[in-house]
Amino acid sequence: MAQRSIGDWSGFWYTADFTLFQPFWFRSTPFQNPEEFLARSPVRYADRIRTPLMLIEGEADLRTPPGQGGEVMFRALKALRRPVVMVTFPSEPHGLSRMGKPTHRVERLQHILNWFDKYLLSKPIDIYDGP
Repeated sequence: MAQRSIGDWSGFWYTADFTLFQPFWFRSTPFQNPEEFLARSPVRYADRIRTPLMLIEGEADLRTPPGQGGEVMFRALKALRRPVVMVTFPSEPHGLSRMGKPTHRVERLQHILNWFDKYLLSKPIDIYDGP
C-alpha cells in the first residue's frame, strides 16, 4: 500500500510544488541528467513488482501530483497485468490522512483494512514464538 507516491522523479520535478530537493536529492536537473532521474524512478522497475499494490492519492495533491506518482505506477502495473488498484479522493491535498474530510479519512482507512484483509489474512500467518 502506497500513499502520496512518486512514480517518476522527472515528472515530479516538473510538476510538484516542492522544489527544495535539489541539490540534496539529485546532482542536477532532469533536462541535464535524465538518466539519473530515470534510474531512481520506481516506475523504471515496475516489471519487477510482484506484490499486490494499492495506491491512494488525493486528486488535489500538489506536493506529489497523482499524475507523476500513483497514476504512473498504476498504468505500468495494469499494462503488466499485476494486481494493482488506485483509490483517488477528489479535492484532497497531500495531507489527506491528517486533514482530509472526515468521511474521506474514514473511507481511506476502510480501503486499507480491506486491502490487508484480502492480501494478508487470506494466507496463513506464521507467528514466531521464540525458541
